[in-house]
Amino acid sequence: MNIKESIKFLKEVREELKKVTWPSKQLVRNATIAVIVFTLIVAIYLWGLDILFDRVFDYLYK
Repeated sequence: MNIKESIKFLKEVREELKKVTWPSKQLVRNATIAVIVFTLIVAIYLWGLDILFDRVFDYLYK
């Protein structure tokens, strides 16, 4: 890519970014909270499975 093509590309990128509908602050906050809560739920679920399988295998191999 030469300089002219690079400049043209960056101008086109700027024009496309003007067309983007950006999410509101409230939507971003709600989505972030939802992701954190879901991640915690999955982490607790997997932690519980880990403990369960650990106890089952300890019982089976003793």
